[in-house]
Amino acid sequence: MIGIGVDIVSIARMKETINRSGDIFLKRVFTEKEIENSLDHYNKDVYYSEIFAGKEAVFKSFCVKGDHRIEWQDIEILHGECGAPAVALKRYLRRLFDEKNGRKILLSLSWEPDTVIAFAALI
Repeated sequence: MIGIGVDIVSIARMKETINRSGDIFLKRVFTEKEIENSLDHYNKDVYYSEIFAGKEAVFKSFCVKGDHRIEWQDIEILHGECGAPAVALKRYLRRLFDEKNGRKILLSLSWEPDTVIAFAALI
């Protein structure tokens, strides 16, 4: 195992952020595919909270605090087999993954009515 990361997000806070910043926030943090997938989700606030928490957990698993070369959209979280989250890495983060001899990233997302939690393992 190379690293682990965990993050927790308040669904209400995510809703407030989206309502306040709208498309500016969404387009800065989420990929086009992630935004497109939100249209099929029954609760967009939960969806965006899950994806955001997942991105944070993946980022933390790399243990690269303060590296300004990493952008939010370098991590894309989509639904893989059986609906489980699947992580795709892009640009600098993909190169870093290869440098660390990463084999895969495991990601688990779960939520309660007010919070979302994400756990990522870089192996």
